Amino acid sequence: MAACQQSYLSKLVDRNQGCEYFRHYKLTRREEFRERLPLVDYTQLEPWIERCAKGQANLLCREPIRLFEPTSGTQAVKLIPYTASLKAEFQRGLSAWIGDLYAGKPELMSGRAYWSITPPPQRPQRTAGDIPIGFEDDAAYLSGWTQPLLRRLLAIPKASDLDETIAQLVDCPDLTLVSVWSPTFWLLLLERLQGRDLRKIWPRLRFLSCWADGPSERFLPALRASLPDLFIQPKGLLATEAFVSFPLLGRQGGALSLSSHFFEFVDENGLLYLAHELRAGQIYEVVVSNGGGLYRYRLGDRIQVTGFYRDCPLLRFVGRTALVSDHCGEKLTPEAIEPWLPVRGGPCFVAFESGGYVLYAQGELEEALKEGEIALCKHYHYGLCRNLGQLKPLKGFRLEGDSWEAFYTRLESLGRRRGEVKPSALRLEEDWSRHLPGGWA
Repeated sequence: MAACQQSYLSKLVDRNQGCEYFRHYKLTRREEFRERLPLVDYTQLEPWIERCAKGQANLLCREPIRLFEPTSGTQAVKLIPYTASLKAEFQRGLSAWIGDLYAGKPELMSGRAYWSITPPPQRPQRTAGDIPIGFEDDAAYLSGWTQPLLRRLLAIPKASDLDETIAQLVDCPDLTLVSVWSPTFWLLLLERLQGRDLRKIWPRLRFLSCWADGPSERFLPALRASLPDLFIQPKGLLATEAFVSFPLLGRQGGALSLSSHFFEFVDENGLLYLAHELRAGQIYEVVVSNGGGLYRYRLGDRIQVTGFYRDCPLLRFVGRTALVSDHCGEKLTPEAIEPWLPVRGGPCFVAFESGGYVLYAQGELEEALKEGEIALCKHYHYGLCRNLGQLKPLKGFRLEGDSWEAFYTRLESLGRRRGEVKPSALRLEEDWSRHLPGGWA
């Protein structure tokens, strides 16, 4: 494992010698990589990426940037540079995942599959330097043997809008597998089919791949209720910036994709570890260096090591590191909300509105509001703000009707894209009552 990672790092440094970023930090040898280059996040790299987007070459890496893939940050859209090397790194992880999946469940190849690998495009765009933004379609995300395989099995050959996606899926009775990012995206599709017998529409559908760890876990009961005999496989940790881990049938946690990138991990005390130094049960933040020009890049994702498979760490996504709502010193995080947040079929989250926090959810909210207010006030900073009168008591907004559609419509208006929206118990957008159907509880 250590040799695999060091081999990757040596090739990465050798391949990009002479790029401006390496020259800036006086990096010439692999042994100096962790000493010379700082830990960074997107904000620190953004000036470099903006120059790349204008068409300047040899800045972050020596390879040409083929495209920029957009991804939603906490407050704004980020553009991630993609090179041929980075695409190959994703392919290595995807090949391992897809190979394990179809080898373990060959019956899935008897029908078609819905693979939502990249979010549906809004419209063709290019940067100021005339570099494309976004992949053309899902299969273009791939290469090698998986591309012709998935093109043959895809129920929807090209990404399309929601209505067209639903129409094509309904016209696919041999659907056996669905792979989406967020469980909320699949629930949105199912919401459009309310009142119809899903087993009659898809009599052979038995497998669903989606996020199922961290904040996504609370949506699993709704998924299982929609199709009771559905096998749900939690995805590994995949970010636009990196292919971190992939699921293995019969294993708890995703296997670290050791041949994809160079990984480092920061523990809760700020100490750094390499992949072979990880310990079972511990929680770490992921730091990645990839072939697209991101070096020692803090993903902002926290993982827990659930065990090992042939010395390879198995990882479970725990949550994000930087999602904090702080209007008057309350420092509210998703972890303060998740323990008491009710399990509901529609959107279910807390956000700030009109001087206090609001629980947005379907159904009766009285008990959840009582429990939530007590739980939140036990958190020192929130409780202090409530006692000082800086925050109003927790309120409830009962959702009705097509709440998923309204939820995604608002996020799209803010530049987010369906399918990549990460479920969270806490949202930083405000005044959701103006955008969601329903009324105050």
